[in-house]
Amino acid sequence: MNSLHNDWPLKKWAWVSLSGLLIYILLQILPSIASPEASGLQLKLIEKSEAERHAKDFILQEFGQSVLSSHAIHQSSKSLSGYLAKEKLTDTYNKEYDKQFPVDTYQVEVTSPRINSAGAVTQYYVYVHMQTGNIVAWNRLGALIDEEQRITNPDEARQAVIGFAQKRGFKPEQLDILSQSEDGSHTTVMVLDNTRIGEAKLQLRIQPVKMPDGRTQILTYKPSFKVPASYTDLVARQDKQANAMAFFGNLVMSGLLFVLSIIYAVLYRQHSSFKRGLIMTIVFAVFYIASNYNMADGVMSIMGENPDAELNVSVKLIIASLLSLILAVSVYFALIAGDGLWRQMGFKLWPRFGEQGFGETVWRSMKQGYLLALMLLGIQTLILLVLQYVLGVWTTTDVTQSPYNMKMPWLFPVIAWCAAISEEAIYRLFGIGLLRKWLKNTFIASLIPTVIWAMGHVTYPLYPSTTRLFELVIIGLIFSYILIRFGFITAVFTHAIFNTVMMCVMLFFLGDAVNIAAALFYLVLPVIIAWLLRGLHRRFKPSQAT
Repeated sequence: MNSLHNDWPLKKWAWVSLSGLLIYILLQILPSIASPEASGLQLKLIEKSEAERHAKDFILQEFGQSVLSSHAIHQSSKSLSGYLAKEKLTDTYNKEYDKQFPVDTYQVEVTSPRINSAGAVTQYYVYVHMQTGNIVAWNRLGALIDEEQRITNPDEARQAVIGFAQKRGFKPEQLDILSQSEDGSHTTVMVLDNTRIGEAKLQLRIQPVKMPDGRTQILTYKPSFKVPASYTDLVARQDKQANAMAFFGNLVMSGLLFVLSIIYAVLYRQHSSFKRGLIMTIVFAVFYIASNYNMADGVMSIMGENPDAELNVSVKLIIASLLSLILAVSVYFALIAGDGLWRQMGFKLWPRFGEQGFGETVWRSMKQGYLLALMLLGIQTLILLVLQYVLGVWTTTDVTQSPYNMKMPWLFPVIAWCAAISEEAIYRLFGIGLLRKWLKNTFIASLIPTVIWAMGHVTYPLYPSTTRLFELVIIGLIFSYILIRFGFITAVFTHAIFNTVMMCVMLFFLGDAVNIAAALFYLVLPVIIAWLLRGLHRRFKPSQAT
């Protein structure tokens, strides 16, 4: 049986890894430090609790309402963020408009005990600037409170909204050229033709009502830059394409691999064991489900202004947990079937704990993992740089993955290990093993599951949607080579370290002591795991290979 190649010259390859790390630092880290807003991470933000306090003070002052509850989440204009990035207008926008009309805000849902005419409590959504704490927009949902009256006279409504707009700092010459229309909620929508960024024009959405004392109350004030239809249509087509690829990769083909892994786990059970991978599977399931709950606010953020958001999130998390358990079962059978397939073909890619040399293999795999991961960081950076010039790549915000929407940001890097275990088990150990068994061609056997794996990642906020497909096919083929050349343990370590470094950079950007300490811990975690496994193996001293 072919054993793993342990003759890899670690010291000679160290310079390649250092080169990869240097490329990553120069082209990824330093630009992010120079422009943290463009990287999606902003420095010196106020806490969510402070944003909630500002929102509650505003509701009391503006509406005279007490507050039952409040909940702040990170919200972002995905369309505007993407448009600015595509047109290279992000820096210009930040200088000219961010103070008044930030792309990213804290959306604070505030519940007041005041009962409206529909018999429900009153819901407010207050948008707070993430750096200054200023209130930049608000909206009240639901029916009017008894004493409020709609302004039905168009001229009176126009004067009310223009007067309010002037108080917000808009100049009379701007307001003279406003176009006005009414939607079903009697909200006035005005477009300022001479306030724009690129082709995106500023739009004001204002809903006034009249109070019994004759004064005007503004229930809604939501300024936003309306991006051109050409951009939204382009993104809609790209998203449709990405969703189709992800559906085919994640559900159809990955589902087929799941079924086949069960079949081959049974067929090749004499070459493996149903005890194989139990600990890995349990670790995956526990941390993957925990990560789902850690990102609950991210799920809530995509629902926008929805009074039932908390209930909907709870339902979605239950469904996500069930799907995570199904995925864990898929990982379990992929580990068994993959191990059995490779051993039946005469390759020992995943040593067992009871085999001689297991501890030293793990220790060496960890060192290989660090070197290969750093090399991959540089390779990925160069791939994205080339694609940026060839395809005109641009990114946008994704509030579902925002660190500001995580209850415990320091928990985020555990996803690195979940991805490493599941993806290396399903698409590499089992996927390549199965197709190599069928096709007798290692490259084709590596390419097909790599494309399936890459298709499952194309819905990331990176455009064009084919960008990640091209990038990850290359990265995936390198992972495939690592599996075949150095074994499953090295592949898992490499994948986990590769993802961990990028996630720990995010923790460093967040800046507080807890996140920085967590980042340092995760960066050395592979050493701790390898040291513990080597120590346990030495203690038990297996007498013979099994």
